Amino acid sequence: MAYPSIMLTKVSLIAVAGATACTAIVGSVQAEPPPDFKTIDVAPFTSESAPQSARARETMITVPAGRYTLGRNDGPTIEQPEHTVELQAFQIDRTEVTNAAFAEYLNALAIPVSRSFEAGSASRDDLPDDSVALLMEEDRSSGLYPIIALDDAQARIGYRDGAFTVTQGYEDHPVTESTWAGARAYCTWRGARLPTEAEWEAAARGTDASLYPWGNTPPDDSRVFTSGRTGVTGVVGEHPAGASEFGALDMSGSLAEWTSSLMRPYPYDADDGREAGDQAGERVTRGGDYIYDANAATLTATHRNGFSNAPGRGHRHIGFRCAAEAQEG
Repeated sequence: MAYPSIMLTKVSLIAVAGATACTAIVGSVQAEPPPDFKTIDVAPFTSESAPQSARARETMITVPAGRYTLGRNDGPTIEQPEHTVELQAFQIDRTEVTNAAFAEYLNALAIPVSRSFEAGSASRDDLPDDSVALLMEEDRSSGLYPIIALDDAQARIGYRDGAFTVTQGYEDHPVTESTWAGARAYCTWRGARLPTEAEWEAAARGTDASLYPWGNTPPDDSRVFTSGRTGVTGVVGEHPAGASEFGALDMSGSLAEWTSSLMRPYPYDADDGREAGDQAGERVTRGGDYIYDANAATLTATHRNGFSNAPGRGHRHIGFRCAAEAQEG
């Protein structure tokens, strides 16, 4: 298939210049196994204390069991060969996890904070040392694996009046700056998990193995969100024309999404170690994104070579959605 050579929205030079923190770590591999954050006291998940997360769980869509196509033979080498996998039925979030939902998780954790700070500006003056390791990435390039980087300018969660709060107007935008382990920890708290990349692709491509979630028509602004400007994200779920066969939204554009899978060559084999949660290494992201992988060739449901996938860092262009086993009955 020939792709249009023009991007939906051109990435500005300002946006590219602002990507320094990300480009400095492209291709880097986290040396230490990812943490699970299980030593932190956490309040149980309840619909009363976490209404946004509860709504996300209640509106998960079901992808039926069956054989699904992964990859394609006419795409980049990393997407070859085209092959099929057998999957059990599973559920997946209809949209990406929002800032409001992730703030509910942070508020459930027993993380001490010394004083209030604005979103994106957490500092050592605001946090005890143990909390710095959980909420800041600072300028270190390795050996650090926070839950979320609240010291990054693109984070939309701050702290005031004794609680983690979202910058007004960004409550329903997808959460940015969570590390891979932070995303996994949120899903675990919610009684879910990250999807494998096979599950993600099945939810996006459907039973007919379409190139994009909505079919084979190239993307446009009615189907995907791409701004081309760093930090300019959109409200989740506002592009129903881009829905997948099963009803998943924003699986193309918006933010790229963490999967549970280590980056390994195709064909996909869930038993070859790529689903080991305690192993170091880059994790696959899917779905293109609003700024870096925002053209027709990278907004496909098969694209698996996203921009800067270092799992131990937060990223302005990566979010996630949760998956779970299908409910019986």
